[in-house]
Amino acid sequence: MPDYKEQENRPVRRNTSDEIDLVVVFNAIGSFFRGIKNGISFLIQAALMNIVVVALIVAGFLGVAYLGYVTTKPYYTSSMTLVLANIRNEFIEDQLNKLSEMIDDDNFEAVAERLDITPADAKEIREMKFFNLDQDRIDEDSVLTGSPFRIELTIYSPNLFETLEPAITNYLENNRYFARQKRIKQRQVENMITKLKGEISSIDSLKTNVSEPRGPVNGFVYGQPIDPTNLYRESISMFKEQVNLESDLEKLANVEIVTGFIPRLRPTGPSLRKYLAISGLVGLILGLIVAINLENKKRRRAGIA
Repeated sequence: MPDYKEQENRPVRRNTSDEIDLVVVFNAIGSFFRGIKNGISFLIQAALMNIVVVALIVAGFLGVAYLGYVTTKPYYTSSMTLVLANIRNEFIEDQLNKLSEMIDDDNFEAVAERLDITPADAKEIREMKFFNLDQDRIDEDSVLTGSPFRIELTIYSPNLFETLEPAITNYLENNRYFARQKRIKQRQVENMITKLKGEISSIDSLKTNVSEPRGPVNGFVYGQPIDPTNLYRESISMFKEQVNLESDLEKLANVEIVTGFIPRLRPTGPSLRKYLAISGLVGLILGLIVAINLENKKRRRAGIA
């Protein structure tokens, strides 16, 4: 019998222990939420009791924000998209990063020299950023070549977008490496055009001799009969190739503009709403902290724990 009693009492003790543990957990949770409720109530009470102080601090921060907005020079942001001719984008990125560093360092003389503009115009440039448009479309171990990229420019004078568009393009195009590659391609195309012109001239002479023979003509060239139709067809084919090469020569550039800068009438920044929102929030937080400290001092003086 004693053994049965012990077995009956063991489950009862375990349940009692579990009930005690749950009570402790629920009490802790309840205390946590009561603490939050009391803290919010105290915060609201402190703010209401010191509403004048909180309002003055918020108003002061709003005033500073408005003053900062008024004294900040408005700026304009626009972007243009360019495409490369089989050139690795990292070369362009390195070149633009160097120009951006000069802008950040306020090295206006160097910027003016690189872009072939006046130092006064260089001072109007606030910031420049560079983005590869196809960066996420290639594998990590691949090299991005001939991909379009975007240049985002922020300036103080919106009229300069028209000037800076060709200035930046020429700055990239006149890179020593890029210029050398362009000259090599240009010579190749020009030599091919010269060769085609000579071939076309020879075929034209041969066509003239066939259509208007002077003296005895046997109708054979190098043992093959002359077919005027083939001569005309070959002449037209060569002329088309010449036209295509001349077209390639005209647009032979390492960097081409896809879309240029968009003229801006309204400034991009500064934003008065953003200035006021951030400053008002900071002022409100600081005002509440001051109000809580003042209320705590009042309670200590009154002997309230």
